[in-house]
Formats: sequence, C-alpha cells, structure tokens
Amino acid sequence: MSNDWSFVVSVVSALGAVCSAAVAFVALMNTRKQINLSNKQILFDKRMENYIIAKGLIQLYRENCEHIKNEKYESMFPNDFYFMFLTNNTYLEQIAYAINNPLKEPSHKELLIKLENLKDVATKIKFLFSGNASTLLESFVLSYKEVLHAMYKYQIVLNDMEQENKNHKLTFEESSQLFGEKAQRVKIKKAFDNLKQADSALIKENAEEQIEEQIRLY
Repeated sequence: MSNDWSFVVSVVSALGAVCSAAVAFVALMNTRKQINLSNKQILFDKRMENYIIAKGLIQLYRENCEHIKNEKYESMFPNDFYFMFLTNNTYLEQIAYAINNPLKEPSHKELLIKLENLKDVATKIKFLFSGNASTLLESFVLSYKEVLHAMYKYQIVLNDMEQENKNHKLTFEESSQLFGEKAQRVKIKKAFDNLKQADSALIKENAEEQIEEQIRLY
C-alpha cells in the first residue's frame, strides 16, 4: 500500500512538473510573440517617421522645381526666395528664415541641427529599408541637405558683398572676385543638378512605390 501511494505521489509530482513546464513554455512563447509584435511595431513606426520626412522633401522639390530648373544661376539670382520655397513645410519651417540672418543665433544653430537631422534621416532610411530603393531615397535626402547648405553659404557670401559695398564702393565683378561669389554659385548649380538627378532616379525606378510596399508588409 505504501508503495502504491509513493507511486501515485511520484506520478502527481511528475504531472505537476510537466504542467509547470507547459505553462512556462506557453508563457515564453507568448512573451516571444509579444516581443516580435513590439519589434514589428517599432520598425513600422520608424519606417513611417523617416519616410514621411523624405516624402515631404520630395513633394517640396517637385512643387518648386519648375521655378528652379529654368534658373540660369546668374549673379544675384533669388537665392533667399528659393530657400524659403524649399523649406516650406512643417519639418523645415523652423529654418525657413535662417536665410535672412545667416550666421546669427539662434537661427544659425537651428539650421545646423536640422541639416544634421537630415543626414541622420538619410542614414536611417539606408538601414530601415532594403534594396536599391533605399539607396535612391537616401541619396535624394542627402542631395536635398546639400542644396540647403549650399544656398545658405551662398547667402553668407552675398551678405558679405553687400556689407563690403557699403564700406568700399566696388563693382559687382570686383566684389564677386573678392568673396568668391562665382565659385559658390557654381556649387549651388551642382547641388541642384545632383538633386534633380536623384529625383529622376526615384521616378525611373519607382522607388517611392517600393518603399511604401515595404512599409505595408509590416
């Protein structure tokens, strides 16, 4: 009788251990499932956040490229005017008026921070998305950043020329040569050409549609 009772106890104990293991296994699987869901949600959110920023830049460029593409980049073209066009959304509005007072705080610091943020967005896009589409979108964002930076630096040159002309009456050609205006203007043209090529590549490869499809998969 004692042996029978011991056997029953051992069986019950074994069943209890099995049940405990099963419960622990189910809990582990549920935890793993929740972690996977959480990771997917985090990935989805990050993809959406950075794509929305990039999409905003694309829309700004395409809305205003008609004004810019015919620009011959001759001396004194409306640099500040175009800069405001290209910063006219909620993500960039904070730096829209930095062009009016270049090198003045706090707008100068805000612009530098935003340019660095754009660089970060481009890097995140590279790692958040896959395929050639991510490379093309990264290139567009970086090209956009370079355009804004080139325009800002050109405005500094223009302002220096204006200030110098108040102190010493120089011809535009003399002032341009003194401050390297033409060289900076050439850099702006190159930056805009690179941006145009980056946008053309997005369109040619249907990169936006590919990126959006990757987002939908999650």
